[in-house]
Amino acid sequence: MASGGSGDKDRDLVKKIAMMVMQGAVMLSETCPICGSPLLKLRNGDIVCPIHGKVIMVRSDEEAREVEIDSIIAGLEHYAATRIRELMESGNPREILDWLHVIEAGERIREIRDRRREAGKPAGEEAAPRREGRGKPRTR
Repeated sequence: MASGGSGDKDRDLVKKIAMMVMQGAVMLSETCPICGSPLLKLRNGDIVCPIHGKVIMVRSDEEAREVEIDSIIAGLEHYAATRIRELMESGNPREILDWLHVIEAGERIREIRDRRREAGKPAGEEAAPRREGRGKPRTR
């Protein structure tokens, strides 16, 4: 009978990676920043850790901040939408408006960031140069 130790976990990980490769994924040289497992690029272009799921590759600290901001805004919008749905059942229009303002603020932040990108400036900074370098994996 298997002991359930790390050997079994390693075998399970290898099996999962092999299955993903057989389905068309390509193993990358980069590793997951959380667990150190090899990252894989799926047919649809997504980069994933076989343990933690989707990973976003960034080339600079500025790009990492942008990804983090997007993730925070998306989380806030999701929470606000969930809260609005709950409040619609209880009938509290004032609080619904407050949560709608949260969603609008997220949209404004994205619009500002997009305008800065179009103007060639990194979001969150006025005119700092971007540092190019090796991609750093960040999980979402």
